[in-house]
Amino acid sequence: MSRVLTALTLGAVLLLSGCGAPGQSGAADGVTPMGIAVSNRTLFSTGLPYYVAQEKGFFSDAGLDVSVTFTGGGAETVQAVVSGSSDIGVETSAPAAVGAFVEGAPIRIVAASTTGLDLVWFAKPDSGITDQRGLAGKSVGYSATGGSSHIGILEINDLNTAQGLPPVDAQVIGGPADQFTAVETGQIDAGWTQPPFFLAEIEDGTLVEVADGADLDRYRDVAVRVNIANDRFLTEHPDAARAYFQAVDRSFDWIFDNPDEAVDIWQRSTDLDIERETLLTTFDYLQRENFRTAPLNGQDVILEDALKFDFITEELTPEQEQQLFDSSYQTEGAS
Repeated sequence: MSRVLTALTLGAVLLLSGCGAPGQSGAADGVTPMGIAVSNRTLFSTGLPYYVAQEKGFFSDAGLDVSVTFTGGGAETVQAVVSGSSDIGVETSAPAAVGAFVEGAPIRIVAASTTGLDLVWFAKPDSGITDQRGLAGKSVGYSATGGSSHIGILEINDLNTAQGLPPVDAQVIGGPADQFTAVETGQIDAGWTQPPFFLAEIEDGTLVEVADGADLDRYRDVAVRVNIANDRFLTEHPDAARAYFQAVDRSFDWIFDNPDEAVDIWQRSTDLDIERETLLTTFDYLQRENFRTAPLNGQDVILEDALKFDFITEELTPEQEQQLFDSSYQTEGAS
């Protein structure tokens, strides 16, 4: 049974019970209601652009009344869009989205979310690990099969084994907080994080950075995480979908032009217990082009990974690829 089948089964039940997309009713005075599912409320790539767009009026300027549901992860985000309880899913695993589509989910991949691997791998200073070659043969944590942290480990494996080094002993551990605990207690040799989490520990020497996802060339220009949308919403509200991605691009433009004020909004909206100076270092790791909605590059790599991770069992037909990747909702001239 496919790893996405359970979610799809529940989605089908919800659809049959009449759970329609939020954007399909209630529009008034030229304003379109829209529901988005976001996998994490605190991340730079997910929560922050939503908070900025709401506070600065970018959604209202676009004629949208956007409500958000923060989910427990990418699988729940996909499920919310499959069921129609959300219109757009933000920052989902690209291979997982492919798997859901092949199983018959009424979704399309409509825009890029994060391009490139925005992850950092760390270890304890006394581990003897200083770079990605040092990860060979070591135990390294990741979050879930097909997630970006797993993708990164497999790419590091490919690079190391090509040089005659042993593969990483990859272990499912969880998110950055779980990775930190596992490294500190010696459960694993190295773990992953995503800016800004545990950057302070790297800065003060409690941890040492041993690999950077930005250095993994295979994914440098690949949309490792994507935005998906419900078919019915796209059919009934195509202009609203385009307006949403225009607002998202406007939000990221503003964030990178105004990092100090963006950090203020970030802290205020999420109650993050992270020093302001550490949050600002996020901008040292991430670039504006990592968060463009268009173009959605690396479709061939996305499909290869979906097959590698068993989200699909055979290659898609050209007709399926054309239906799955729908660029007609991406913004013109996106960064």
